[in-house]
Amino acid sequence: MVERIVAPYFATNCWILSTGAGNECVIVDPGIAVPDLAQRVIGRCDDLRLKPVAILITHGHLDHTFSLLPLAREGGVSTSYVHPADRELLINPARGLGAQGLALLEQLSPTKVWEEPDRVEEVNDEDVIEVAGMDIQVVHAPGHTKGSVMYRVNSGTLLSGDVLFKGAIGRTDLPTSSPRAMRESLTKKVLTLPDEIRVLPGHGDETTIGQERLTNPFLLEISSSSR
Repeated sequence: MVERIVAPYFATNCWILSTGAGNECVIVDPGIAVPDLAQRVIGRCDDLRLKPVAILITHGHLDHTFSLLPLAREGGVSTSYVHPADRELLINPARGLGAQGLALLEQLSPTKVWEEPDRVEEVNDEDVIEVAGMDIQVVHAPGHTKGSVMYRVNSGTLLSGDVLFKGAIGRTDLPTSSPRAMRESLTKKVLTLPDEIRVLPGHGDETTIGQERLTNPFLLEISSSSR
């Protein structure tokens, strides 16, 4: 089961994944809302009789982490997962933001003290998280941020964060971004995946690896230059 909640700021996708109604679930990238996205996510889980047991963070940008702490506390979520290179952004989000993000941060929470949830576990490339009846493989794919990861769920679904979108890729002009690292991630971590992989991105509609291989201009450029 896959559910999507789109946060009102930056239209960030917050994904809810489970093996079916009435079971445990994982939540991915709870983004920005006022006061936060927690109650909306908890309400959707309640409607589907789902029990949130983990929060997966694809990277530390504020539009993917803003509601992490309230969701963990109000939803009783035991564990949150993030790559160590982006962990600092959970308590110091300004370090990863450009001008637009900094302005929004000042507008929404000028005096907010940022804290981590009670239990944060660091994940690295090729780690496998066994949670909510799913095997979730961590794919470190830096470029958008140093600690950007994708999560491959039961081999068939890819939570791509801001690495890969339908028809586009993530920005590489932000403080912890790297165009070179992004190109390497796309070459070695995305283009090597099977066509049938379902892609659930951080923004926009879902797609597949096969569709992006054929139509995504950034992947097409990489493929043509490597021939």
